[in-house]
Amino acid sequence: MKKTAIISSAVAVSLLSIGLVGCGSGSSEQGAAAGGDSGKAVTLRFSWWGGDSRHKATLDAINLYQQKNPNVTIEAEYGGFDGYEQKIKTQLAGATAPDIMQLDQPWLAELTSGNELLLDLNSQKTIDVSKFDATYMKSFMTYNNKVVALPMGTNGRSMIVNKTLADKLGIQVDQAWTWDTLLETAKKIREKDSKMYLLDSDLGVVSTMFGNYLRQKTNSPMVKDDYTLAFTKEQAAEAFDWVQKAFKAGVYQPLGESQLFTGKTDQNPKWINQELLAYDGWSSEIGKYKDALPKGTVVESVLPALAKDAKTGAAQIRPSMVVGINKRSENQAEALKFVNWLLTDPEAAKTLGDVRAVPALDSAKNAIVEANKLDKNIAQAVDLASKSQAVPDNAISQNSQLGEISKDLIQRIAFDKTSPDQAADELIKRYTEKIKELKK
Repeated sequence: MKKTAIISSAVAVSLLSIGLVGCGSGSSEQGAAAGGDSGKAVTLRFSWWGGDSRHKATLDAINLYQQKNPNVTIEAEYGGFDGYEQKIKTQLAGATAPDIMQLDQPWLAELTSGNELLLDLNSQKTIDVSKFDATYMKSFMTYNNKVVALPMGTNGRSMIVNKTLADKLGIQVDQAWTWDTLLETAKKIREKDSKMYLLDSDLGVVSTMFGNYLRQKTNSPMVKDDYTLAFTKEQAAEAFDWVQKAFKAGVYQPLGESQLFTGKTDQNPKWINQELLAYDGWSSEIGKYKDALPKGTVVESVLPALAKDAKTGAAQIRPSMVVGINKRSENQAEALKFVNWLLTDPEAAKTLGDVRAVPALDSAKNAIVEANKLDKNIAQAVDLASKSQAVPDNAISQNSQLGEISKDLIQRIAFDKTSPDQAADELIKRYTEKIKELKK
């Protein structure tokens, strides 16, 4: 079996370039509709990101499928999250993408803008998309009236706390965490041990928390469906002010230290050496974070910070990750069969367990529960999030170019290169300019 490491790409691929390269190319969907030749030798490429536990479980599932389908060879291309998005976009633009791709749901809006790069799964006979929750499919998988991907699991945003360490420090884990208690708890931790911090400071994590702060103030994603901003300058300045205070109080590890571990905080020595109390992330990540801690360390899932005057819930619910099929694949029929098996077969579910959080299908979820393969922390994270759901992001708010603007300003706040008021002014200016461009 082939393993191809995911290498960070230095190539920045715009949506326009993806659309232009894709025009008039690729195979038709006839092969998939015909059902394919089950006796014909077929090689499929399947790419994903994750930690060691996800890699092992997915490789085991691939081996099981190949035993049942000896004519099919599946080449596994896997690695870490860092650089994965750029790599996939570059491959799609250059017609070199794998047949089957694990994707992050927020990327779908960009990947379906302009030229179609992903196969419309709604028109295929092999996969019965009606098995999946209709509201979930409409909200997260459908673009331009086409189902372009399927959920591999259900994710809940949560704060995962090292309870063993919290008990040692006298920190109450199951408290109702607010933005103020994050600041207060960080100060307590730093007073006990100046090497410790409350949370990881991956720019993606801080940017998500910044967006959640504004979401709770406005009951809306940062950009409304009509391409107008949901927040005011005062609200943005307040959110930036909290971020500034958080870096100064020790809520976050200094950005200069953490940037080496962007997208891979589980490999950060601060986390491994138990000098970070918690991380704010998705339930699908719990496994790799637990694996990085000493055996016997207890972790607990709790709700993220919630403002006392919040207009929406504390946590987002969305697919942990999704799977799409390359529209240019020459083996669409076999790719569809494998994806259908991976998501719906009980044996596949038991083999994969909870490495992609709670399975999206009840039948698959029941299979791993019966096999005792659903981590209680993952189940708890999704359950808590479902009871305190925040208003979800829309397509425009998930645009990566807008996300980079927020990250850039947060970085400048972290290094004291700008003030909260100045950052708010620039956020509104740059967001407004970019939204006009995207609207066209």
